[in-house]
Amino acid sequence: MPGMSTALRCGVPLLAALAAGDAGAVPTQYQLWPEFNAFVELGERSRLLFIASSTNETDGDADNDPLGLQEAQFSVNFDYTLEPILRRDVPRADWAKNRLFWMRLGFEYGTSGSSGSDSVRSYTGIGELRSRYATSSASWLNTRLRVDLRDINGERSQRYRARLGAEWEVAFDDHPYAPYTDAEVFYDTRYDKWSRLLLRAGVETPIATDWRIEPYLALQLDRPDDATSRVWALGVTLKVYFD
Repeated sequence: MPGMSTALRCGVPLLAALAAGDAGAVPTQYQLWPEFNAFVELGERSRLLFIASSTNETDGDADNDPLGLQEAQFSVNFDYTLEPILRRDVPRADWAKNRLFWMRLGFEYGTSGSSGSDSVRSYTGIGELRSRYATSSASWLNTRLRVDLRDINGERSQRYRARLGAEWEVAFDDHPYAPYTDAEVFYDTRYDKWSRLLLRAGVETPIATDWRIEPYLALQLDRPDDATSRVWALGVTLKVYFD
């Protein structure tokens, strides 16, 4: 996999190209990214994660549907921590927050929800390595390296992803919040280049003992050819945790 420094050097020109061009000339979409996560604890060091998510374009044209479905994904994942627990004073739902280093293996099925020549079916094997570094008692740097082994309508390809982010712990009126921001670059073997940059900012907060909600705003810049396209997305992830 090409190095992180190469990814960042490619990501900066991508942003510069977008800023330098006429904003009105950049194709822009507005989307909603809902997601549901169910975590099942297997032990002190392992858990299962089931994910159901979709991509909905706000200008969907199916029967004038204002939130037309573009894609839906369903995945099952296995998480395992590679280092001992660092902190034992965090809630059980914060499984990943008291690990220094852990990995994820998963399988994802994706569909466009349509039939015919424009339909999309994908099967993806997922491998991730994640790390977390404390910069103070209430802030962390997070990294993620991920590889997607994909079969899209019978065409095999790989996608490599590198993410760097920061997270904080704050409280308002004794209620905890975890605001965060991150940047992720994507290398796609279908184009043999770094073809996507994803920027996110959001917050995660508990809404019940075993339930959490994570709204965020995302800006996605795609450049698989010589033209840049832009997606503004509002994401909402609902999370539930089981013993």
